[in-house]
Amino acid sequence: MSLQVISSGELTQRCKLSDGRLVDIEIDNAGLEITVAVVDGPKLGSIELQNTGSGHYYLTRMYLDQDGGAFKKCGIGRQALKFHNESFGCLFTAAPNDGHRREDASHLTGDARGFIEKMRDEGLVLRSDPYL
Repeated sequence: MSLQVISSGELTQRCKLSDGRLVDIEIDNAGLEITVAVVDGPKLGSIELQNTGSGHYYLTRMYLDQDGGAFKKCGIGRQALKFHNESFGCLFTAAPNDGHRREDASHLTGDARGFIEKMRDEGLVLRSDPYL
C-alpha cells in the first residue's frame, strides 16, 4: 500500500492511503511524541521519543496497532518518522535488535525489528546508536 500526503501544517499532516482511508499524523511541540489517528476515528497509536541532546531522537516506544492491526504495513510509521525529520531536522536512533529487554521499553519486539531495519536501510534511523 502507498500513502499520499494530502495536507500538511506546522506539526500536522493528513495522509490518504491507497484504499482511500485517511489518517492524521500529529507531532507535539517538543517533538517527543508523534500521534497517529484515523480521521474522524480512533487513535491508532503513537511514537514516543527522547531527545538525546546530540542531534538525534531515540525511539523509546512505537505502536500503531491499537485498532487491531488494520493499518499495519501501510507506510504510516515511515511517514511519521519522515515528517518528524522534516519538522525537527534530526535523525533517529533505536535499540539494537539484540534480544535484551530494556527498562525504558525501547527493546524491539514484533514488527519493530523489520521496520527499524528498513528505516536504517533508508537512512532515517542511524545504524550505530551513540545514545546507548
